[in-house]
Amino acid sequence: MESSQARAAGRIGVVAGAVACVLVARLALGDAGAPLDGLMALVAAWGARRASRLARTTRSRRAWRFQWIAPVVWAVAPIVWITGAPPVVAAAARVAFLVLVATAWWLASHSADTWSRVRLVVDGGLAAASGFVVGRAFLLHPSGDAAGAEGVVAVALPLGAVAVATFLVGLALTEMQGRHRLMPAVYTVGTMVIIWSDVAQSRGSTPLWAVGFALYAVATRTYRGTSRRRDLVSTGWTTAYAPYLLVAPAALTLGVQGAHGTIPGPEIAAAVAMVALLLVRQHVTSAENRVLVHRLATTERLLRHQATHDALTGLPGRVVLWERLEEAARRRTTEPFAVAVVFVDLDDFKAVNDGHGHAAGDHLLVETARRLRGALEDLGGDALAVRMSGDEFAVLLVEGAAERAADVARRILMAIQRPVTVNGIQITVGGSVGVASTESGDLNPSALLRAADVAMYDVKHQGKGGVRVAEDTGRR
Repeated sequence: MESSQARAAGRIGVVAGAVACVLVARLALGDAGAPLDGLMALVAAWGARRASRLARTTRSRRAWRFQWIAPVVWAVAPIVWITGAPPVVAAAARVAFLVLVATAWWLASHSADTWSRVRLVVDGGLAAASGFVVGRAFLLHPSGDAAGAEGVVAVALPLGAVAVATFLVGLALTEMQGRHRLMPAVYTVGTMVIIWSDVAQSRGSTPLWAVGFALYAVATRTYRGTSRRRDLVSTGWTTAYAPYLLVAPAALTLGVQGAHGTIPGPEIAAAVAMVALLLVRQHVTSAENRVLVHRLATTERLLRHQATHDALTGLPGRVVLWERLEEAARRRTTEPFAVAVVFVDLDDFKAVNDGHGHAAGDHLLVETARRLRGALEDLGGDALAVRMSGDEFAVLLVEGAAERAADVARRILMAIQRPVTVNGIQITVGGSVGVASTESGDLNPSALLRAADVAMYDVKHQGKGGVRVAEDTGRR
């Protein structure tokens, strides 16, 4: 244990030392550091290419493909600066880099609900708009006053990187778990360094792109394959309050500006954009919640079905039979109608299991359930077949079907007595059938079930293979 911890600490020390060396070298090179920036971008690309081989899903492999292509595209910018090519080429390469990174992290999200990814994009937009207001007041105004495409790119790149970093943080917090957050965390720090470097270049300071890409390379080394993601809980406090935390710095800045004079036009436009994005965010959250409610309802229906239906035959269980009887009892208080219960017990079923195996017994039960449904098919909603337990089945009959319960019982018995072929062998079992019905008075479900059960066991004791109808015993 101690040796493994020592090795881990040693690796962290080596990594920290390497990043520190890149930092010192980049500061020492100053304006001549473009080659180092390009070299580290290629190192980051190589690390991402290597990490892509560990990805376990197609979506993850595509994400890593964009992640390693992005630094290669960015490496065009130092070449432009060194060779003196038109600056627009370097700007285009840096914008393309940002788009590729954003695409990579969009694909890195494995959420089945697209709305959750849209929410992260909106949060990124809020962070960018808030960053514009704060940054223009304290950092970006020199570059923002620059003319032409160069000034636009100088502002757009750091703000776009802020949006990507926000998306990345949101993804790590909502989907990833535990130690699997280390890779996106290091990527986030690297992206923040790249953001700072874009701002530093526009202000005439020394950029540290090489350090940002060194951190990207470190992040790729922490990757151990596609992680198992957790389901997003859109009602969590981090999801609910994130947009307000993102716009709080901008709101404070606008408040200070308003208190000291007129708020500039660009800041007003950014404030309007934030309000619009907040409204969109509310809609997206509502859409997420609708999806969540639908998913919960579907799961509840599935669990309800599993709890009330027999897994082998697919028939409802005794819980459903009891519920239907109670429902019929309530209806009988206002409109009298006949109710009957038919109990069916397979004869000599144990001999089938002992002589042919439990698989044959299961096949026989499934076939019996199918024949029960077939015998009741023309009765529609007036008949319900259920599996009570083991080789016992029951049928609930109401209204017209209950009035001819004895005929229905004989039809059921004929259906289950037909031979069943299992693995090329014909198996024949009989059945003992008990019938209990009531046409008037209060319906006592317990008494009705007990009467049908007793009638069925009377058939068993008298030689099996018949139908016995109990007297009207459903009254209280």
